[in-house]
Parts: sequence; C-alpha cells; structure tokens
Amino acid sequence: MKLYKKILPLAVTLGLACSIESAVAKPNLNTLASYAKVEVSDLNDALKQAVYQQKIIDAITRPSEGKPWWQYRKIFITKSRISAGVKFYFENEKVLKQAENDFGVPAEIVCAIIGVETFFGKNMGTFRVLDALYTLGFNYPKREDYFSKEFANFVALKKRENWSYDEIKGSYAGAMGMGQFMPSSYLSYAIDYNQDGHVNLFTDKADAIGSVANYFKGHGWKKGHGIYYPCHVQNAKNLQALIDKKWDLTVDELYKSGITTKVNLTPNQKIRLFAFDLEDNTIGYAVGLNNFYTIMRYNTSPLYARAVYELSEFIAMDIDKEKQQKGVIVNHRSKKP
Repeated sequence: MKLYKKILPLAVTLGLACSIESAVAKPNLNTLASYAKVEVSDLNDALKQAVYQQKIIDAITRPSEGKPWWQYRKIFITKSRISAGVKFYFENEKVLKQAENDFGVPAEIVCAIIGVETFFGKNMGTFRVLDALYTLGFNYPKREDYFSKEFANFVALKKRENWSYDEIKGSYAGAMGMGQFMPSSYLSYAIDYNQDGHVNLFTDKADAIGSVANYFKGHGWKKGHGIYYPCHVQNAKNLQALIDKKWDLTVDELYKSGITTKVNLTPNQKIRLFAFDLEDNTIGYAVGLNNFYTIMRYNTSPLYARAVYELSEFIAMDIDKEKQQKGVIVNHRSKKP
C-alpha cells in the first residue's frame, strides 16, 4: 500500500509532464517544409540562427489595438502624419496615379496604409524578422500555427531574394518593408512595380506602392465604392444583436432596426455595424462597407481600418487644397454607397 502511494504521485507527475510536453510540442518541420516548399535542412539552418526575444512576447500581449478608439486615433491622426502623407503623395504622384489606374485603389488609401504602418518608411521595425517569427512561431502557443508557417514562408522568401537573415529587420510580428508585409503576403502580393528586376519593399517606393495596391485588389477592393459611413442610432432596436452579426448583417436589417445613414446604402452588399468608444464617454456608431472589410484584411482590427480611412480622408483633403492653391482643377470623385 505504501509502495502504491509512492508510485501514484510519480505516475501522476510523469503523466502531467507528458501532457505538458505534448501541449507545447513544437511545429513539425517536415510539415512546415512541405507547406513552404523548402527543405527541412533550410528550416534547421534558420532555427540555429534564430534567437528568442522576450520583448516580442511582451509586445504582442499589449497591442495598440487594445486601446479605446479615442486613444488609438491620437496615435495615427496627427498633423505631422497628415503632412507627411501629402508630401509622400506629391513625391510619388506619378506612381500613385499609375497604381490607381492599374488596381483601382485610391492614392490616398495607399498613402494612408504606408503612413499608418511605418510613417512613410521611417519606422519599419528593428527586430530581426527571423527572431520575431521564431519567437512567435515556436514559443507562443496561442498563435503558433500562424507564425510557424510565416517562419517557413520567410525561409522561402530569404532563399528567393538571396537575403541574409541578419539584414532583414521588421516589426515584432515579423512584418517587413514600408507596407509591413508578412512573408506570405510578400510572396503572394509584392511586385516589381518599377520593373528593375527586384522586388524591394524596403527602399523602393514604387514597389511598395504597387504592392499595397495589388494586395488590396487581390482582397476584393471595389473601385469607386464607399468605405465607411457614420450612422444615427437613436431609438434603434437590438443594437448589440446587429453588431454581433458582424459581416452577416444586411442593409435591410440595418434600416428596419431604426438606424439611419446620411447616404442611403444600396441593398445586397457586405456591411457591418461598429461601435467606437469616444472621449466624452459616449459611443459612436458607423457602418463599414466592403472596402472597409478589405482594409481589415490588411489588419483585422476595426480601429486600424478606421484610422486608415480617416487618415486617407485628411490626406486627400490637403492634397486637394494644395492643388487648388496651385491653380489645378480638382475633380471630386463620387463614391457609390
């Protein structure tokens, strides 16, 4: 009986150890190699050079998207960022207009993405991308599946571009370049827009602009359509239920609830109702359309998408003002609701 009592705790301990070990089992390298079309030896070589960074775990557990809207907005909607966006536009107007013609994505949206992501290339990140993707892909179980695949994609990208692991820096999440592309997006949507034989999102503004526009077109951007409209909800019914429907909400359901919008939305389109915390402790409500959804394919946070939209509007207004001051006739484009 005494022996049984000694064995039982040992068995429980060993069982617990096994369950813990299986719970934190590392991603399978053979599976990752097959997924990214690289050799297992390539992955092992990358793993040998990768360094765990606790700062990356700390950063991902307290993202800016956890802030209320009114605080988040103050990070990105600033005079300096708007001015920099206007400057970026005029410095790259020809390429931005070409991208708008080729992909249907407004120049101000491309500017706003690059402005929010990296302040127009000034803040592209200081972490080795290898370390970021290793830390999150092999030491952060919550997002292990996604980031381990991005780790493998980065190995494939490094081989394709003949990079050194030491030279490629990015965000704590492993995003790279002026538009902060993850490796999978770099592989799928980054393009050599100036046709110089290289795909360079770090220092080549033409490639960065074309690649962002290409990403948006590939994720369903609708040329000439609206993005986002504030709405009036006084006396509306079932607000929370409508919010909870997310992108399954219909225009008919929205209007039948008593919600109104300044512009009448056409039926049979993708919409979603959002609630944003305002600084005066009230809630602001708005409807995102298909193009707002496309912005959220770049970053899933509604706060991010609204920041991009608002920054694009301010940039566009200031571009028009500058053009008018120079005597240029500005054609205001209408957007389909």
